[in-house]
Formats: sequence, structure tokens, C-alpha cells
Amino acid sequence: MKTINLVAAFLLAIPASQAVAAADYDQIVVTAARTPLAVSKIGSAVTIITRDDIERRHVRHLADLLRSVPGFSVSRTGAIGAQTQIRVRGAEANHILVLIDGIRANDPATGDEFRWEYLSTANIERIEIVRGPQSSLWGSDAVAAVVHVITRVRKTGSDFSAYAESGSHATSNLGMNGAVASARWSLSGGIERLTTDGSNISRSGSENDDSALTTATLAARIEASEALSFRLGLRAVDAYTQFDPVDYFVTGLPVDGDVATDVRHLYASIGGTLRSLQSRVTHRVKAHYFDSSNRNLVDGGYDSGTASTRLTLAYQADIGIGKNLLSLALEHEKTQFEQRGAVIFGDPNQDQEMTVTSVIAEYQGLSGERMSWILSARLDNNSDFDDSLNGRLSIAYQWSGTTTLRGGVGTGQKNPTFTERFGYFPEQFIGNAALKPERSTSYDIGLDKNVLNGEMQIQISLFRQDLVDEINGFVFDPVTFLSTAENLTSKSKRSGMEIAVRWALSDSVALGGHYTNTRSTAQGSREVRRPRHSGGMSADFRSPHERFTVTLHADYGGTRSDIFFPPYPTPPQIVTLRNYWLLDIAAQYQATPTVTVFVRGTNLLDEDYEQVYGYRTLGRAAYLGVRVNFGR
Repeated sequence: MKTINLVAAFLLAIPASQAVAAADYDQIVVTAARTPLAVSKIGSAVTIITRDDIERRHVRHLADLLRSVPGFSVSRTGAIGAQTQIRVRGAEANHILVLIDGIRANDPATGDEFRWEYLSTANIERIEIVRGPQSSLWGSDAVAAVVHVITRVRKTGSDFSAYAESGSHATSNLGMNGAVASARWSLSGGIERLTTDGSNISRSGSENDDSALTTATLAARIEASEALSFRLGLRAVDAYTQFDPVDYFVTGLPVDGDVATDVRHLYASIGGTLRSLQSRVTHRVKAHYFDSSNRNLVDGGYDSGTASTRLTLAYQADIGIGKNLLSLALEHEKTQFEQRGAVIFGDPNQDQEMTVTSVIAEYQGLSGERMSWILSARLDNNSDFDDSLNGRLSIAYQWSGTTTLRGGVGTGQKNPTFTERFGYFPEQFIGNAALKPERSTSYDIGLDKNVLNGEMQIQISLFRQDLVDEINGFVFDPVTFLSTAENLTSKSKRSGMEIAVRWALSDSVALGGHYTNTRSTAQGSREVRRPRHSGGMSADFRSPHERFTVTLHADYGGTRSDIFFPPYPTPPQIVTLRNYWLLDIAAQYQATPTVTVFVRGTNLLDEDYEQVYGYRTLGRAAYLGVRVNFGR
């Protein structure tokens, strides 16, 4: 509470009457509505990470950037390439929807979670983050937030870049990107290879756990006429990660072992837009495809695996009504799930399928001089569950040229995963086909303000979410002596506050900070892996003409609880993970118009901490690299 009071006092002390140029309000967001919309018209809390932010920090995994986003909490089971989960505003890890160029990227084969450890920052142009319930727009999974990753597409001219980096733990990162474009067409692509020998993630032993990640992208744009355009996108991911198995018989903790995962993901999309020149109607059609294969290896050989495919077909009509806009959309999605494994006291082998047909309507009330509002609704007809209707109303009110008030209320739904319903892991878990979807109602209010003649931007958000039928996936079944999944009978509650501040002291120096206070409880108990307090600070320095830049980031992870499963018959225990600070630095120097040298250091304080109980994380590390650009 003392921390909250200090931050509030600081914010209240800022003069509120100074004029400001609302530069950040000019940004257009494509995620918070069914059509692009200016930030100042959006009633949700929005964070945008630009290509410039990525290049200044030289972070290789997107999850490391998201540590600095208010409301986000990152949990990684070890070092680079290890399983990574992100929870937003105290929600579950599969309550956040990730889109990559509009493609739903959450993996049905791994509990509907997005695999953050397989998303590098290469070839990303910007990341749009919209916090709060978005199920009325995007359906299941979008309960707490949507993260939209938008890759680079060149508008005109040509561009080519290549980079190489090497550092601690025999880490190597090589990549290249290129694009050619004219006013009527563009073609771009890239490839990246990231490898590391890793470190020992278990508390005992000395075996390092290595990983490798290869990402390739291809995108094309065709402007057939002033009214007709097409887009094509492909993304392929090939990843290998070693990890330590859990000793279920003696310690209940990870121990050295020869186990690994081999993963392949494919994303494909094609779409067209027809803008009617004689009326105010725009037609959009698209097809998205996602394919994942997850193979578990033991002693170098195949042990088990899961796979999934998802095909989405969609049509949308955007109808202008004066300054307002009505969007009507139809979507049909077919998802297939496959699991394979050895038959040991039960058969894990199965094939499942689910289809969803959706009707979406959104009305953007943009005709008001100061107030804009968005009302959206989505009806899902699901082959496996009852029909569901989700809605959201958000309002943005420009109190002045420097201040925007915003707020919203919305519902969300998260369907049970295939694993929760049908999964079977010998001697560990058996699914529950009778599970019901999780349902939520969320409220949030906030303020976006520019002060000091536009040199300081402040974002404050208060949020609350009530969740019913939350799924507990660690329920002991006394009949089978296995764990299973069940819906909780009591309401789960999440609430809190987010504050973010950015202050440009001069053309050369900028400071930033963020703080989140989160309360998340289920059945009266604090939920695991959700810190009550989290935040961070940053400092950026740019020399004249930006030939030399330095970025310093300090991220704070507060004390959190976790669950420990000792060997049978000892019951599960709630344990505490201590707080920590992660201090990173990145610097770059533009030696010539085409050559940039960069260096970065991570965990400079060499913190010994755990984000998941029993899994050690990476200590102090340093990296050096060079980037060459042509055709800018």
C-alpha cells in the first residue's frame, strides 16, 4: 500500500493544466476493433511496441520485452528456449490471445497457450497489446488481453539487412531480411537461426539444456487496382529444446535427464479487400491456417507427441454510416487435435475435432466531437458446447487536448482445452469430457494524459474481473489415483491497478516506469505464479543524429506463490518464490551509414531466482553483434 501511495502522490503532483501536443494519440491500432482505429478513440488500455523499441533493446525473444508491459507477468522454466508462460492481470496463461498478422497463434495441442519461447523478435514491425476482455471481437482465449504481432512489410523501394550475434553460453544468432516493393506490390521475407548451449536449470546436477530456434517468413502484397488488394503471408518455425524431467519418486523436483521437445509450427494466410468506390462499404475475405507438431524425445528417441491444425474462413463487411462505422462478420473455424503415446495402464492415443461458426457485429460511434464508443457482440455456435454470446461496450472521452478518459465492460469465455477434456498421461492425468467453459465479466476504467508540453505520457488503469467455472487441472481422483480437471464451484476474482509513465527529458534522454498491483484469488486463496507487485524502470540515451544509443532496463518481479507436488503420498504444497530485480543494458553504435555494432548484457546483478518452483534461470550474460543495412 505504501508503494501505491507514493506513486499516486507523484502523479497528483504533476501539473494538469499545461498544453500538450498529443503525439501518441495519432497512432492507429488494428487490434482493439474490427477495423483500424486511432488510440484516442479506443476505450481499452493499449500498449504499442515499435521496431525502434526492439532494435534499441536488442531482445531476442518477445517474452523478454513483455516483462515491461503493465499487467504482464512472465514465468519461464529455466533458460533461453525453455517453456514460457505469460499471465495478464492475474488471469490464466491461456486467457491471452496471440495473433500473428491476424492469424490465431495459440496452440490447441499444448493447452491453447501460445508458445512464447518460439517467438523471436526478428522481422517484427510492431506489437499491439490490448488489455481487457476482447472475446466479443476475437472469441475464446481473448479473456484478459490480445497481443497482435505484426511483421514487417515494405511499402516502396528495396531493403536488405543481415545481423550476427554471439555471446554467453555459446549463444549464436544469425539472420537476414529483405524486401522489394513498389506502389502496386511488395515481396518481403527473412530467416533467423538462434542457438545456445544453455545452462543447467535443475537445482542439482551440471547438465546444460541447449536449444535451437529457426524462423522463416514470407509476405506479399498486391494492389490490383485502387479498389482491390490482396495479401499473402507464410511463417514457419522449427525449434528444439532440451529440458529436465521431474523426479516424481524421490524429490519431486527437476533432475538432469536426456529429454527434449521437437516442435514445428506453420502459419499461412491469404486475404483480399474490395473497397467500393461508389458506396461506403468495404468487403474483406480471408483464410488462415495454423499447423503444429510437438514431439517429445527421451534418450534421443520418440516418446510421445501432440499435433493440431486450425483452419479459419472469414468474411467482413464494413459499412460507413456518416462518421460512424458498422462492421458485420462471419467466421467458421475447424480445429483438429491429435495425441500419440505409449499404452501404459490406459491409452493416450486419440483424435478429436471441434468446429465453431461465429457471427460478429461491431458499431463504432465516432460522430461525437469528444466522445467515441464501441459496442460489439459475438455469437459462437460451437459443435461441443452450448451457444455463447459475448459483448463489450467501451468509451473514450477526450476531456481536453491532453487528457482522455476511458472505460469499458465486457464478457469473456474460455473453452476447455482438448487436453483438459480428453488428455491422458500415464500415471499422471486423465481428462474430464464434462467440463464447462470458463466465463468472465470484466470492468476497467483508465486515464491517458500528456503533460509537460507533451514530454511526459501517463497511463493509469483500474481493472476487475469475475470468473466463474474456472478450471482446476490438478484435482486428485481417488478412483484412478490420477489427477484430473474440474470446474470450480466458487467465483474467482482478479483486480488491480496499472501505471505507466514515459518522460522525454530532452531529445537525448528519456525515462520510463511502470507498476502493477494485482490481486487474484480462487476459492479464497491466492492463485499461483501471479505476483502482487511488479514493475520496472528504464532509461534511454541517444546521441545527436542517433549514432550512439544506450538503453537500461530494470524489471521487478514480486514475491509469488507456486505449487509443489512432492512424491506420493505427500499432498501438494504451496511454496513461495522470492522477489527479484532483472537489470539489462543494451548499447549500439552506428559505425557507418550501413554498419551498426551492438552489445547487450542481461541479468547484470546476477540474480539467483526462480519463476517456476525448482527451475533455475539464467545468470549474468553478455552478447556482441553487428548489423548491416542496405537500401534504407
